[in-house]
Amino acid sequence: MAKINLQGLRQIDWLLLLATSLLVFFGLVALASVTIAKSPPEWEPFFRQSIFLILGLLLSGLAILVDYRILRGYSMHAYVFSIILLVGVLIFGTTIRNTTGWFVIAGISFQPVELVKLLWIVAFSAYLARYARAFDQWRHLWISGGFMLALLILIMLQPDLGSAFVILVIYLGLLLLANVKLKQVLLLLLILVTAGVLSYFFLLQNYQKDRIKVLFQPGSDPLGSGYNVTQSIIAIGSGQFFGRGFGQGTQSQLNFLPEQQTDFIFSVFAEEFGFLGTALLLSAFALLLIRSSIIARRSREDFGAFLSAGIGIWFVVQLFINVGMNMGILPVTGIPLPLVSAGGSSLVSSLVAIGLIQSVVLRTRLTV
Repeated sequence: MAKINLQGLRQIDWLLLLATSLLVFFGLVALASVTIAKSPPEWEPFFRQSIFLILGLLLSGLAILVDYRILRGYSMHAYVFSIILLVGVLIFGTTIRNTTGWFVIAGISFQPVELVKLLWIVAFSAYLARYARAFDQWRHLWISGGFMLALLILIMLQPDLGSAFVILVIYLGLLLLANVKLKQVLLLLLILVTAGVLSYFFLLQNYQKDRIKVLFQPGSDPLGSGYNVTQSIIAIGSGQFFGRGFGQGTQSQLNFLPEQQTDFIFSVFAEEFGFLGTALLLSAFALLLIRSSIIARRSREDFGAFLSAGIGIWFVVQLFINVGMNMGILPVTGIPLPLVSAGGSSLVSSLVAIGLIQSVVLRTRLTV
């Protein structure tokens, strides 16, 4: 296995680093803007996010130094640990906003599903690396689908519809990179549509059904289930081209916009920095996703390719869900904007994922 020294670290993907740095910076700027809106300003969330940022950077650095290929031998451990986390949070977790999805220890909350997303990518990437060329056999589809279904059931029991959808899309996205037949894909889609219909009637809570109804009838409950989306759309529109300026957003500063630090931080940023700032934010995401795709394609072995691609799929699906729900074209599901939304679990997991991609970059270049 290739060893990394200071000379080797200079070969990291600097464009990926630039995109990551910009997104983290934008998140801190938006969080600072929300903070100064309080009277008096409450800086604790900002400082807490900064502490998690430092922790995430340290773990990301460790992920770069460690050979990512070691994880392939611990893929089953990663999956089992994911099951333990999801079962544990259902038994011992704390319920916040109708979802039993957090461990709260000494006042610090940890959302295990954010780590589970990364662990699932590691586990499924290792499985695909071993059996990708045999995925035309039905048994591998059923086995991998069974592993994925177990995670979905546990996540839906919280209930966390958004995270369950992310896990599902990661699975489908990586399957498309494997040797899957068309009839297998069509059967999967049929099963998923059936499961979606059944979930709506038997698994979704009333408040989740209301969010879906609001998606198709935005004005049906403007002061209730549709309030968040209505205020979010107003905030994005009021930013116009140049934005209202840092700390000048009326929707966020006057607290009309709920969940400003997490679910709707995109709206805060759009209102204060306008179309121009939003274009820069989305460009940073585009750069990150393009680089992860290129790195996956250039990887010299399957595990690194699937790992990089899986992380890219994870980020892009959360980007579309978060921005979609901010713009009122997707239901509100509580999915954070990667590297931008406040939340230690999401930030640390995302930074570790970026570190793993950089690890793929270094080992690919050192073995050329």
